Amino acid sequence: MEIAGPREEDLAQLAIMLAARRGTPVKVQAVRNPADPDADMQATGGLLPGPGARLAGPTFQEWLDQQ
Repeated sequence: MEIAGPREEDLAQLAIMLAARRGTPVKVQAVRNPADPDADMQATGGLLPGPGARLAGPTFQEWLDQQ
């Protein structure tokens, strides 16, 4: 059985949220490396769960709020 988070998340946005919660002034910039062998798969959602995956929480925001 495939289990995944409750929704698609953006890693750079999660880092921004975590830094803000910690009060750490940082600049986060998402980058893509075209030489990455998984770049096409990442760009097209190939790393997301399949249609039969069981989705479970919490969201990152919910988790962050519990910390």
